[in-house]
Amino acid sequence: MIENHQIALLELIKCSLFKVPPQLPDNLDWDLVLAEAKAQTVVSLAEPAVEKPHKSGWAEPAAECTAHFIRALFEQSNLIKLFSDNNIPLVIIKGCAAAMYYPSPARRTMGDIDFLVKEKDFDAARKLLEQSGYEFIGDYEDGRDFTYQKGGIIFELHRRYSDHRVDLEDILVSGFNNLETHELNGHKFPTFSADINGLILFDHIRHHIYGGLGIRQIIDWMMFLNSAVENGDCIDKLLNHIKCVNLEKFCKILTKMCVLYFGLPDKFPWCRDADDEAAKELLDAVFKSGNFGRKDPYEYRPMDSFTQNVRQKGLFKVLQVAGLQNWSACQKHKFLRPFAWLYQIFRFIKRGVLALCHGENLKKDINSGNEKFDFYENLGI
Repeated sequence: MIENHQIALLELIKCSLFKVPPQLPDNLDWDLVLAEAKAQTVVSLAEPAVEKPHKSGWAEPAAECTAHFIRALFEQSNLIKLFSDNNIPLVIIKGCAAAMYYPSPARRTMGDIDFLVKEKDFDAARKLLEQSGYEFIGDYEDGRDFTYQKGGIIFELHRRYSDHRVDLEDILVSGFNNLETHELNGHKFPTFSADINGLILFDHIRHHIYGGLGIRQIIDWMMFLNSAVENGDCIDKLLNHIKCVNLEKFCKILTKMCVLYFGLPDKFPWCRDADDEAAKELLDAVFKSGNFGRKDPYEYRPMDSFTQNVRQKGLFKVLQVAGLQNWSACQKHKFLRPFAWLYQIFRFIKRGVLALCHGENLKKDINSGNEKFDFYENLGI
């Protein structure tokens, strides 16, 4: 159920992006509207449409957003020059590669500076950063990216973009052969061609839906589409990429949601048959989560995750794979491997008893896992 302050935020966004006069609910609590805008990191974007009597509290975070945008552009240009001088190709993803589609790019809240290098250049890129005063912070232990900091800006060095669910790497690797140069506020930066850049903005939504999808990621995709709508060749290439990774249904629902709730002009006939109720459920999830899960932080629940995996892959396969990973004896003795599933059953029984002793609600976690699986399945992901 979308509440009045959330409806108001959507109306402010429509006005700011598409000059649609806002139709605000009566008896609006503007403190709640501002709190929602902060949770979704879209204060600066919505602020121009807020009427003067209600602007208190909006101006300062909007100004901070602009200041951070300018600082990020400066540090990004330094990074690009450093890599260019050392003959290491890079490409900017998300960030400025999304902001350039906005009518006022500086109002798009900037987070990290994400950039991708070729796999063969990754070790050289890490060495160059560490020799050039970039402080290593850490990684996510999956080898996808490494985090650095310099000048008050966070940098994410990607050796690959894809996660374990969807593999886009062949498309991205080929995209290095046709990079484009764009410019914001006098700062130039390399991006992928529009179809691949759009694919990344789309998949960024899919990637974060499992643990913290917010309005900002939605708007990045929407503003790309709004920019590319007259470029039929770009849209055709993009939809073909999406078809290749079996995400057509999700793309339709996502785009339909943007048309129904965010003001995107209805110029995309390929999404009109998407289910309206699925679009509404997706919007509810966005408001529940907030940007990167600010409102509802992701918490890993083993039984929740197990339930989803069983629904997707089947009980025996999940038990067998988990058993092979967890049973050290079968890793040493091949004859034990066919019985890994049995070991995992006993392991789950033990963990389940311990969980019950600690007062955990396993039934609640199972129900949550089933609900999430149904939700993701309805979206086509």
